[in-house]
Amino acid sequence: MTVPPFLQSGDTIGIATPASPYQVKALQDGIDLLKQWGFQVTLGRKKIIRKGYLAGTDRERAEELMELFADPGIKAILCSRGGYGTLRILDYLDFKNIQAHPKLFMGFSDVTVLLMAFWKKAALMTFHGPMVTTLSQVNPSTLVRVQTTLRGHYQIQLPLNVNRAVLPGNAQGMLIGGNLSLLVHLIGTPYEPDWDRSILFLEDCGEESYRLDRLITHLRLRGCLEKVSAILLGKFTGPHKKELPMDAVKNILRDLNVPVWTGLPIGHGSWNFPLPIGAPAALDAEKGLLSIHL
Repeated sequence: MTVPPFLQSGDTIGIATPASPYQVKALQDGIDLLKQWGFQVTLGRKKIIRKGYLAGTDRERAEELMELFADPGIKAILCSRGGYGTLRILDYLDFKNIQAHPKLFMGFSDVTVLLMAFWKKAALMTFHGPMVTTLSQVNPSTLVRVQTTLRGHYQIQLPLNVNRAVLPGNAQGMLIGGNLSLLVHLIGTPYEPDWDRSILFLEDCGEESYRLDRLITHLRLRGCLEKVSAILLGKFTGPHKKELPMDAVKNILRDLNVPVWTGLPIGHGSWNFPLPIGAPAALDAEKGLLSIHL
């Protein structure tokens, strides 16, 4: 696994739009914040040509991403937003080129696909965390974590509420995860992650309880959940951004012989701490602590 170089003041961050188009104001708010932190910012493409619900053709979006990786002046790549579309660009990406030009890469939601693909095909550690258009929506604690992550001062201990343990226990493994729906869609593809002995974290939004039940059941029937060392659940919201009761999901996961915790501060909301994909991690149930080793 390659840990990408971190940023210094004055470094340039490239913004990629690998899925759906962004809202201009939300993007500008995020850019302004990055500049306040002392970074320069450039858009991968100066103009987005909408293709329905996509920010350009599949090839255009893939080429933009590859150009950002190849540009020596770009030190990190943040995604503008998710939406839908990253699945469609996977076959156009040059993973050997990405591996040869490792850069800090961050996103979540639909970008889960790229986080898993870069880890699987390029052995690149990436970060599950806010996108540029969501920076203005997260809380100050998340912003502090994002800025320190970009600069390499990553906080390697994440406290967990001991009262949110569904099944307590200790665990060690490689940290993987992201959006539940997208992880399920990767099953059976060349980009499916290696579930063995991983600490798996999950979040999702816009899904009814019964659909979350179906997605989790799919993972269980596939045998994915029997391979992991622990499962950490972030925020799950249904339609209209209403937080969902997790009773059905908890009942499915209680049958597993692995630690299961809820309340991880990630997801589509104000709490979305960056988590490094592929980093070794340890879960201490007694202390209620997730320790990550970079």
